Amino acid sequence: MIIDCHAHLMPQSWFDRKSPKTVFDLDALFREQDEAGVDITVFGNNWIRSPDGADPLRVVQEFNEHAAELTAKYPERLLGLACSVPFDSGKILKETEKAIRDYKLRGIMINTSVNGEYLDSPRAAPFFELASELEVPLFVHPPKFTIGNEKMEIFRLPEMLGRPFDTTLALTRFIFTGGFERFPKLKMICAHVGGALPMLPGRYGVGYELREDMSFGPWEPDVMTRPPASYIRQLYVDTVSYHPAAVQCAIDTMGIDHVVFGSDSPPVPLPLKRAVDTVQNLRISDADKLKILGGTAAKLLGLAF
Repeated sequence: MIIDCHAHLMPQSWFDRKSPKTVFDLDALFREQDEAGVDITVFGNNWIRSPDGADPLRVVQEFNEHAAELTAKYPERLLGLACSVPFDSGKILKETEKAIRDYKLRGIMINTSVNGEYLDSPRAAPFFELASELEVPLFVHPPKFTIGNEKMEIFRLPEMLGRPFDTTLALTRFIFTGGFERFPKLKMICAHVGGALPMLPGRYGVGYELREDMSFGPWEPDVMTRPPASYIRQLYVDTVSYHPAAVQCAIDTMGIDHVVFGSDSPPVPLPLKRAVDTVQNLRISDADKLKILGGTAAKLLGLAF
């Protein structure tokens, strides 16, 4: 079984002429699945294609109903993730719980940041408490507007550069401010190979070793009980990079059991098989390729395998 952990399918009511047609076209997706040998596509809302100016509560309600409907209609093809905003402890949090308990969705997709507010915000604590209680994985995806957005006005740099580095910043802040100390049961799947995180354990480790040497700059009150690299190894990352060497770096850093297959298709209008080939071209055993392609995701999502 091959499980694609990273895709986006929007409700038909959200159609906009500027949106990629792929996020509304189930028939095209099913053809791609068949051609690539992909069994299940896991989809969520990254808030990039949500209706402009829409009330966040309405977006959450509409998308969660959409995710539940498609999952129920095509259980052997699709698996929807609940949509949420981690900084709302009121109605949106209740809708998130409803999506898991009542709609039986198996995970939650959230943004790495919302209008410059990152996951280490104290306002996110109730959300992480709920996610820990529900014991479902969180898929962490960057937003439309990211770190450094003011310098990314050319060549679609937010898409290619800004998003991976928003993920890097969000998870780094979460780790260093004690996120996994407070919420040790969290299971986070990070989009786009976790940004730059697989390359940073050494730098973070040296900074941690020298944290009492103020000649290198200030160090916030230390709330970590072990080196930062150990928390990085708790994360899961997808393979969305179209670059086997980047995936290999993630395997070497996080471990084979913490890497899952993803394509970002839809909306990315590339053959789904090309994303599968990124995994097939890795210099690892066939057994390890099967773990990445579906075995690990099946365990995280509670699917029979």
